[in-house]
Amino acid sequence: MADYQIQESGKPLRSGFFDRDAFRQKNRSLLVLKTAVAGLCFHVDDNSDEGHALLEALTPGTQLHLFRDTDNEHDQWAITVCTTDNRELGYVTRFKNETIARLMDYGKVFHAYVDEPPEPPKDAAEARRTRAPTEDYKLPFSIYMEDN
Repeated sequence: MADYQIQESGKPLRSGFFDRDAFRQKNRSLLVLKTAVAGLCFHVDDNSDEGHALLEALTPGTQLHLFRDTDNEHDQWAITVCTTDNRELGYVTRFKNETIARLMDYGKVFHAYVDEPPEPPKDAAEARRTRAPTEDYKLPFSIYMEDN
Protein backbone atom coordinates (compact mmCIF):
# COMPACT_ATOMS: atom_id res chain seq x y z
CA MET A 1 0.00 0.00 0.00
CA ALA A 2 1.35 3.46 -0.95
CA ASP A 3 2.10 6.03 1.73
CA TYR A 4 -0.01 9.14 0.97
CA GLN A 5 0.14 12.58 2.53
CA ILE A 6 -3.18 14.19 3.33
CA GLN A 7 -3.36 17.95 3.09
CA GLU A 8 -4.67 19.63 6.22
CA SER A 9 -6.91 22.63 5.74
CA GLY A 10 -4.97 25.89 5.59
CA LYS A 11 -1.57 24.23 5.06
CA PRO A 12 0.17 23.48 1.81
CA LEU A 13 0.94 19.84 1.27
CA ARG A 14 4.71 20.31 1.38
CA SER A 15 4.74 22.54 4.51
CA GLY A 16 6.68 19.92 6.44
CA PHE A 17 9.65 20.46 4.12
CA PHE A 18 9.81 24.23 4.63
CA ASP A 19 11.87 25.28 7.64
CA ARG A 20 10.62 28.76 8.53
CA ASP A 21 13.41 29.33 11.07
CA ALA A 22 16.03 28.87 8.39
CA PHE A 23 14.59 31.80 6.44
CA ARG A 24 14.15 34.21 9.34
CA GLN A 25 16.65 37.04 9.36
CA LYS A 26 19.53 36.27 11.67
CA ASN A 27 21.16 38.86 13.89
CA ARG A 28 24.09 40.45 12.16
CA SER A 29 26.68 43.01 13.10
CA LEU A 30 27.30 46.14 11.07
CA LEU A 31 30.68 47.86 11.15
CA VAL A 32 30.06 51.39 12.40
CA LEU A 33 33.49 52.82 13.15
CA LYS A 34 37.18 51.98 12.98
CA THR A 35 39.05 54.14 15.47
CA ALA A 36 41.54 53.99 18.34
CA VAL A 37 41.25 54.42 22.09
CA ALA A 38 41.40 58.07 23.15
CA GLY A 39 43.06 58.90 26.47
CA LEU A 40 44.89 55.57 26.69
CA CYS A 41 47.94 57.25 28.24
CA PHE A 42 45.81 58.47 31.18
CA HIS A 43 44.45 55.00 31.98
CA VAL A 44 47.28 52.61 31.09
CA ASP A 45 50.95 53.29 31.92
CA ASP A 46 52.67 51.55 29.03
CA ASN A 47 56.07 52.22 30.66
CA SER A 48 55.19 49.92 33.57
CA ASP A 49 55.37 46.13 33.39
CA GLU A 50 51.66 45.85 34.20
CA GLY A 51 50.63 48.32 31.49
CA HIS A 52 52.93 46.75 28.92
CA ALA A 53 51.54 43.28 29.74
CA LEU A 54 47.98 44.57 29.39
CA LEU A 55 48.65 46.07 25.95
CA GLU A 56 50.44 42.88 24.84
CA ALA A 57 47.39 40.82 25.91
CA LEU A 58 45.04 42.95 23.77
CA THR A 59 45.72 41.14 20.51
CA PRO A 60 43.66 41.63 17.33
CA GLY A 61 40.23 40.07 17.77
CA THR A 62 40.10 40.62 21.54
CA GLN A 63 36.65 41.79 22.60
CA LEU A 64 36.24 45.14 24.35
CA HIS A 65 33.21 46.51 26.18
CA LEU A 66 31.65 49.92 25.56
CA PHE A 67 29.80 51.76 28.32
CA ARG A 68 27.86 54.97 27.93
CA ASP A 69 29.24 57.53 30.43
CA THR A 70 26.32 59.95 30.82
CA ASP A 71 27.85 61.62 33.91
CA ASN A 72 31.05 62.70 32.16
CA GLU A 73 31.50 66.43 32.78
CA HIS A 74 33.85 66.95 29.82
CA ASP A 75 31.86 65.21 27.09
CA GLN A 76 28.09 64.66 27.08
CA TRP A 77 28.48 61.86 24.49
CA ALA A 78 31.31 60.00 26.30
CA ILE A 79 31.67 56.25 25.73
CA THR A 80 34.13 54.37 27.93
CA VAL A 81 36.20 51.54 26.44
CA CYS A 82 36.99 48.68 28.86
CA THR A 83 38.46 45.20 28.78
CA THR A 84 36.18 42.22 29.43
CA ASP A 85 37.33 42.26 33.07
CA ASN A 86 36.24 45.94 33.36
CA ARG A 87 39.69 47.52 33.22
CA GLU A 88 39.15 51.03 31.85
CA LEU A 89 41.31 51.76 28.80
CA GLY A 90 40.01 55.15 27.69
CA TYR A 91 37.22 56.53 25.52
CA VAL A 92 35.85 56.62 22.00
CA THR A 93 37.24 59.94 20.77
CA ARG A 94 34.91 62.92 21.21
CA PHE A 95 35.33 63.70 17.51
CA LYS A 96 33.57 60.46 16.52
CA ASN A 97 31.31 59.39 19.41
CA GLU A 98 28.05 61.36 19.18
CA THR A 99 26.16 59.14 16.74
CA ILE A 100 27.11 55.94 18.57
CA ALA A 101 26.21 57.52 21.94
CA ARG A 102 22.80 58.57 20.64
CA LEU A 103 22.15 55.06 19.31
CA MET A 104 23.27 53.56 22.65
CA ASP A 105 20.85 55.90 24.44
CA TYR A 106 18.14 54.68 22.07
CA GLY A 107 18.87 51.07 23.09
CA LYS A 108 21.09 49.79 20.29
CA VAL A 109 23.74 47.23 21.27
CA PHE A 110 27.38 47.65 20.24
CA HIS A 111 30.39 45.33 20.32
CA ALA A 112 34.04 46.30 19.94
CA TYR A 113 37.12 44.30 18.95
CA VAL A 114 40.82 45.13 18.87
CA ASP A 115 42.19 45.62 15.33
CA GLU A 116 45.56 45.23 13.69
CA PRO A 117 47.58 48.45 13.87
CA PRO A 118 46.89 50.51 10.72
CA GLU A 119 49.52 51.63 8.26
CA PRO A 120 51.07 54.90 9.42
CA PRO A 121 49.93 57.99 7.52
CA LYS A 122 52.13 59.02 4.60
CA ASP A 123 52.40 62.63 5.74
CA ALA A 124 51.12 65.09 8.32
CA ALA A 125 48.24 66.23 6.09
CA GLU A 126 46.90 62.67 5.80
CA ALA A 127 47.26 62.18 9.56
CA ARG A 128 45.20 65.35 10.25
CA ARG A 129 42.56 64.28 7.73
CA THR A 130 42.11 60.68 8.93
CA ARG A 131 42.87 60.71 12.66
CA ALA A 132 41.43 62.63 15.57
CA PRO A 133 44.12 64.31 17.68
CA THR A 134 43.01 62.36 20.77
CA GLU A 135 43.27 58.88 19.21
CA ASP A 136 46.19 56.75 20.37
CA TYR A 137 46.88 54.16 17.68
CA LYS A 138 48.66 51.87 20.13
CA LEU A 139 45.21 50.34 20.53
CA PRO A 140 43.04 50.51 17.38
CA PHE A 141 39.60 48.90 17.47
CA SER A 142 36.39 48.51 15.49
CA ILE A 143 32.86 49.11 16.73
CA TYR A 144 30.00 46.97 15.43
CA MET A 145 26.26 47.55 15.93
CA GLU A 146 24.00 44.56 16.43
CA ASP A 147 21.28 44.72 13.78
CA ASN A 148 18.19 42.69 14.68
